[in-house]
Amino acid sequence: MHTGSADELREKERRSQEIGQKIAALLNEAAVIAPGAVSANVTGLGFSIRGTGGGFRADTR
Repeated sequence: MHTGSADELREKERRSQEIGQKIAALLNEAAVIAPGAVSANVTGLGFSIRGTGGGFRADTR
């Protein structure tokens, strides 16, 4: 349970979304190196990543 202010929660969500975008970019890079060998299902505070191959994207919730 989050006990901070609304601004603190928004900042944590923003940072989480940035991390999700970075993870998706790294997964896409790995898929270029090893096509067909990379798959993921990752969720975080403000993002969800699903995909295989080079189609990884961090979708915000």
